[in-house]
Amino acid sequence: MQNQVLRHDTSCRVCFSKEIVTVEKLAPTPMEDQFVAKDAPEQPTYPMDVGFCPKCGYLFLEHIVNPEESYTDYLYHSSVTVGLTQHYLDYAQSVIDKFEIPKGSLVVDLGSNDGSGLRGFQELGMKVQGVEPAKAVAEHAAKAGVPTHNSFFDEAIVEKIIGEQGQAKVITANYMFANIDDIHGFLKNVKKLLAPGGVFVVQTGYHPDQFKINMFDYIYHEHFSYFSLKTLRTLMNLNQLETLSVSSNSQKGGSIRVAMGHAEDGLPPDDSVTAMLKKEDSEKANSEQTYRDFFKNLLGKKDQVLAELHSLKDSGEKIVGYGASHSTTTLLYHFGLHSFLDYIVDDNQRKHGLYSPGERVPVFSSQRLKEDGIKKVLVLAWQHQNSIIRNNREFLEAGGEFIIPLPEFKRVNKGS
Repeated sequence: MQNQVLRHDTSCRVCFSKEIVTVEKLAPTPMEDQFVAKDAPEQPTYPMDVGFCPKCGYLFLEHIVNPEESYTDYLYHSSVTVGLTQHYLDYAQSVIDKFEIPKGSLVVDLGSNDGSGLRGFQELGMKVQGVEPAKAVAEHAAKAGVPTHNSFFDEAIVEKIIGEQGQAKVITANYMFANIDDIHGFLKNVKKLLAPGGVFVVQTGYHPDQFKINMFDYIYHEHFSYFSLKTLRTLMNLNQLETLSVSSNSQKGGSIRVAMGHAEDGLPPDDSVTAMLKKEDSEKANSEQTYRDFFKNLLGKKDQVLAELHSLKDSGEKIVGYGASHSTTTLLYHFGLHSFLDYIVDDNQRKHGLYSPGERVPVFSSQRLKEDGIKKVLVLAWQHQNSIIRNNREFLEAGGEFIIPLPEFKRVNKGS
């Protein structure tokens, strides 16, 4: 995108069809994870219109913010996501076992973040190499013992890796495939780096499952794309990659892990691919009407949350939000929640002392709840409600109450 900050696409980035439709206009937001100092310059907001391609089922953001805007002040570390470290160890073992990867093989993780996705492979005797565009995060990973190139995944870095270490037997893309602008160019580079007989594994959020629990807030500007298996398979076929297997898991509200190999290797898809494609058909997962109905239903959820918060404020209650992340910014803006919150608490120390994107709500440690005698907490990070409730029993025992906005509104207190 060179010097362009915002681009509006009017055709499908997967199949190039120009017959796309807008299924929802979510509230415009700033870059969702750019929590800033109080005196930082005002942050622009960008449109968040959700487009859909009836031809291939691709769900996507029509407006693309230059990735350089996303990664300038990037604060997220994979290791802070509850349960993800053990998940990646199990993940590495399953890939090695299923595809019979020899010890000492090169495993390259794209968008490797703090190295969490590679540590499992490292522990299991593989050579590993990360590629991470966020400078501070890449440096953190390297210092922690995970070799990491601070770079976007482009042709130059492919040539560098091949020149120094040869082709990769395994390439992984964990929760970053949705963040790619030029997906066809990206896959061209994957093809070049992947060794014959190698496997390319994509793990990504799976909106057909996420939307079943009203998880719309996984939509934000870093996530350009929302893939069904049908769409992913279409994309891979266009790039001479065969979809070999697929499995689902509960990470991030619902994810799929899809393994691909070179089409010229001649390996056939296993039964899991056919089964999931049939499931998507039966659930109308690639239907325009499905998405229109989902977002219409979401309006009722929003109205219920706002009615409860208005009632609490009218009775003089202080309300604090719990959770400061990409998804909480989407929730705050689309539901219009900022004005109800005195501040936000979060368990990530890197966020403490900063302010939320755009509206500048201060972020503190959860210890502040006890210090201020807070009784009402709106769980913005509602996907992690179980661990938040479990780790804050003292708050509940002292008479506090958690307000859970989604997937269904509820209140959790000492008597719950």
